[in-house]
Amino acid sequence: MYDFLEDFGEILGYAIIFFYSLTILNYIVKLANKKFKTQIRRNKTFADNYMKMMRFIVKNHRYFGFLAILFLLLHFSVQFLTHGLSITGIIAAAVMVLQVVLGIYGHKAKKRGKTWLTIHRSIAVLLLIAIAIHIE
Repeated sequence: MYDFLEDFGEILGYAIIFFYSLTILNYIVKLANKKFKTQIRRNKTFADNYMKMMRFIVKNHRYFGFLAILFLLLHFSVQFLTHGLSITGIIAAAVMVLQVVLGIYGHKAKKRGKTWLTIHRSIAVLLLIAIAIHIE
């Protein structure tokens, strides 16, 4: 049973990374569309597929964040049962929770401004670093 929980905890960790990566794609696909709009539009088939993919990523950005938090809670539970507390894990989790809270604020706020977006994107980079340290 212990081996199963260890493996399950690891799978949950990969699920967190997967959904976090999908949230990061929101920024990447928008940036690529902005910087390479002319090149993307040269090939109609590619442009149509790119726009479909971009709409999917942008439309589901918040859901990917919520799924990352859901898997974070499951991962924490399993890891706590099998290994106890991990300081690097707690730090990465706290940064992720902060990121989701900022995302919820940004979604609900009427006037959020560019400062909010800069902070939200900066926390995403900080989260990447925290996760990398935790995995090491």
